[in-house]
Amino acid sequence: MDSLKDNGIAYCRVSSNEQVKGTSLEMQEKLCEGFAKQENIEMAKLFIEEGASAKSADRPEFQKALAFCLDKKNNIKHFIVYKIDRFARNQDDHVTVQALLRKAGVKLRSVTEPIDETPMGRAMEGMLSVFAELDNNVRAQRSKSGMEERVKKGVWVWNSPIGYKRLIKGGNLIIDEDFAIYIKLAFEEWSKGTYSYRSLSDYLYQRGFRSKSGKKIQQQSIEKIIRNPIYCGFIHAFNMEIKGSFEPIIDEYLFFKCQPNNIKKSSLISRSLSNPDFPLRKICCCSQCKTNMTGSYSRGNGGKYPYYHHSNKNCSITKSYPKNKFEADFIKFLKRISPKHQKYEKLFKAIVLDVWQKNYKKLDSDNIQLRKEIESLEQDRQKVFDAHRIGTYSDDDFIEQKNYINKKIQEKKMLLEEKRIEEFNMEEALSFCFDFVRDSGKTWEELEEYPEYRLRFQKLIFPEKITYNGEKFGTNRISLVYKLQETSGANSSNLVTLPGIEPGFKP
Repeated sequence: MDSLKDNGIAYCRVSSNEQVKGTSLEMQEKLCEGFAKQENIEMAKLFIEEGASAKSADRPEFQKALAFCLDKKNNIKHFIVYKIDRFARNQDDHVTVQALLRKAGVKLRSVTEPIDETPMGRAMEGMLSVFAELDNNVRAQRSKSGMEERVKKGVWVWNSPIGYKRLIKGGNLIIDEDFAIYIKLAFEEWSKGTYSYRSLSDYLYQRGFRSKSGKKIQQQSIEKIIRNPIYCGFIHAFNMEIKGSFEPIIDEYLFFKCQPNNIKKSSLISRSLSNPDFPLRKICCCSQCKTNMTGSYSRGNGGKYPYYHHSNKNCSITKSYPKNKFEADFIKFLKRISPKHQKYEKLFKAIVLDVWQKNYKKLDSDNIQLRKEIESLEQDRQKVFDAHRIGTYSDDDFIEQKNYINKKIQEKKMLLEEKRIEEFNMEEALSFCFDFVRDSGKTWEELEEYPEYRLRFQKLIFPEKITYNGEKFGTNRISLVYKLQETSGANSSNLVTLPGIEPGFKP
């Protein structure tokens, strides 16, 4: 470097990819270099910031440029920019960074604006920095207003959420079939109330759900998906709730059903978080002291070995049971209690179908009433919209009334969905269920890959805890369908008088 020249650096910035691809950067570099030559400044380094906003000073290349100037060994005297707004569009940042540069003996210079260390030059610099921030704020307000107007038309103006895509830049959302199938599956499974966010994440991953980059969708993202109304076609933004002008992935009823205040979480969720290696823990207890059985691994001979056990040291049969033996005895027990007599199976089906038909007539009447109530609420909702349109309701009153009626409508629709059985074939359903219970031991083994369903199956068979005495299992109570095995030698009338076998209808 020429010892008679001051050292300087140039910082060039553009705020959009379009400018990066264009000539803005090239033009800035050329003009900064020409300015340095004209002012007899030796260019020590050039810093280029591509596609970064100047709303804050937290820009990678800007921070590098600042650090380079503050390093005394570089002996930098000038910080050159094309315009003040390339340096900062925030007055606070401008003042703070400029103070650091001045303290280090570095002068800010603009290629296109008359700023220097004179009172007039510093006043000009201050005014230019204020107008740079004003221009930035005006641009931001215009951008927000434009976005708000598009949102009011039902257009999603941000990045496409997973499950949606855009065909053209600036266009509205369309369903991305490669991902939407998993989004719908996530809502359907969550609505059952048998999952935690973690277990639902695992379930979806096993079925092929991946992010656009091919990674597993973690539980935090699953929770955001479940709570995002975009998937039922609504946009919540700018203190508004707008019906989107794009096709939703799920309907409003399913979304409403999955929200925290409406989902009825099964007690199985807490169990599903337990170690799936020991599915019988907590549902089994010692036949003598009634202490719950648990499971764990024991170390020895260079390995880990799974055992079921309980911790009551005062029990005379307290001991550990190898997992393989314990579960093999359980499978034998299931096979022994599985109903195998087709004669009583047919009787069971006949009774359930008879009760089903009687309740169906009541349900049909209830459904008609529910539909009338929904129709009336929808008319009330339209009146709220009409009142808001003519100015009877303020915006806040309108939102409050609309949300209240929407909630009532969804509650009624949820009841209707729970009662909707017109297309349900009970005879086929009963046959499907008996296919599971005829060989319960085999069914239990096949459900190993699906711990939530395995726990559900266990609960179906055993409403209460089952006991183990070290050799075999026993229980005082099993599901009524399994009593077909117990009553196989008795008069068939015993079956008919069993209470509670009809489906659980809600009047």
